[in-house]
Amino acid sequence: MLLLTFTLRLPAFFVDVFNSDETFLATQAQVIRDGGSLYQEATDRKPPLVPYLYAATFAVVGSSALWSIRVAAMLAVALTALLLASEARRRWGDRAAWTAALLFVGASVAFAPQDGQAANFEVFMLPAMTAAVVLAARDRPRGAGFAVAIATLAKQTGAATLLPVAYLLWKRRPPGGVRRGLLAFALPLFLVALLVGPGDLVFWAVAGNGSYFGLGSVSAYVAGLFAVMTFAFVACNLPVLWTVPEAWRERQSGVDTDLWIWLFSGAISVAVGFRFFGHYYLQLLPPLCLISAGALAKRPAIWAQRTIAVSLVTACGFTAVGFLFQPWGDEPKYERVSSFLEHRLRPTDRVFVWGHLPEIYWASGARPATRFLSSGFYLGDWGGRPPGDERADAPTPGARIMLMDDLRIRAPRYILDTTPAKIRGSQYHPMASLPEFRAYVDRSYHRVRAIDDIVVYERLAPSRLAEGGPHRAAAPIR
Repeated sequence: MLLLTFTLRLPAFFVDVFNSDETFLATQAQVIRDGGSLYQEATDRKPPLVPYLYAATFAVVGSSALWSIRVAAMLAVALTALLLASEARRRWGDRAAWTAALLFVGASVAFAPQDGQAANFEVFMLPAMTAAVVLAARDRPRGAGFAVAIATLAKQTGAATLLPVAYLLWKRRPPGGVRRGLLAFALPLFLVALLVGPGDLVFWAVAGNGSYFGLGSVSAYVAGLFAVMTFAFVACNLPVLWTVPEAWRERQSGVDTDLWIWLFSGAISVAVGFRFFGHYYLQLLPPLCLISAGALAKRPAIWAQRTIAVSLVTACGFTAVGFLFQPWGDEPKYERVSSFLEHRLRPTDRVFVWGHLPEIYWASGARPATRFLSSGFYLGDWGGRPPGDERADAPTPGARIMLMDDLRIRAPRYILDTTPAKIRGSQYHPMASLPEFRAYVDRSYHRVRAIDDIVVYERLAPSRLAEGGPHRAAAPIR
């Protein structure tokens, strides 16, 4: 399993960035390694486990290159496969164990590269959520509850695994098993909240997400996105899915009910927020692989062999795509502007990027001036909605006030405006969208140059700030 996982994920060593989530997490990890506070200096809408995992991995290898965390992702995939093999063997025997594990490793890369090859939240959530079901099936309530807590600390949707876990614990030891499981689930969350700050954890991981998960921006565009992404998932994972209708018809009450509850909880997790990014569908794979392994265990061995063969051939095709294909057009050009910053920044200097390009923070090693690494927090221009549709914009409550407070406390030396570069829809949200920020830039900064259409502003010297002199723009560099 380790060797197969490593082989199918070889693009990890040759592609700098698969998606912006990786560099977002890497920037958080750099802040943590520099002694910064996660939610005060580099926040996200997620629990803290994965940023700290990135930071620990970078510390071990002494570098923030993303290949290191992708090796950790390989281990997470292989561990999930082995856990699935253990559960399949317990239910249906050795052949089912190999079937479940091989199908999962193959299916985990059968996505567009930015979803199947990236070291994203879901990859690190899967081992814990799988372990929770495996432990609950073996009547280990405390271990199962603790595992659900770890999955939840990787991503909030891991908590949905409580549904199959509670069913299994109730079935084996009602009601004491459920109580022990819930206590073991709550205790790690409580301890982590004390470590990172209860208010910050509750707001950024739960209470502050109403704007992102709001239903008000659901539209025909979102319905179309759901149809396209779900069809793509089905088409890319037919080896895992083709036996599911038969398994549903032949399901046995009380025998495989937990697997269907698990699949249902995963479907809820995918649908929450109605964003339907490809990597959200990863959490459907563990229950689907077990259901498929169980169905194939009832057929002659040749069916399992053929299914696995098709799955691995498909996976190899997606691995090849990972080497060759840049998803959704060319990746944003961030290298030259990052090099510009890297050669000019002093250790105490801060940087602020207007828009959504965390690659600049990561590649330059610049310390962010605000806790917001993306414009989604203060503008509400989250992904998964029609580009430029301001009706769908929903800023995080209080984010604009926090942004301006951060800028006053940690005034950046450089401000980078990605609007002219039209990066990830930035052209629809110029700095004038936030008048107080535009005034802040006009008052305290002057334009230095433009690098690959990213405009660079530098803070005025104290003497010029006192004079309130005019801003002098240098000739742009293209």
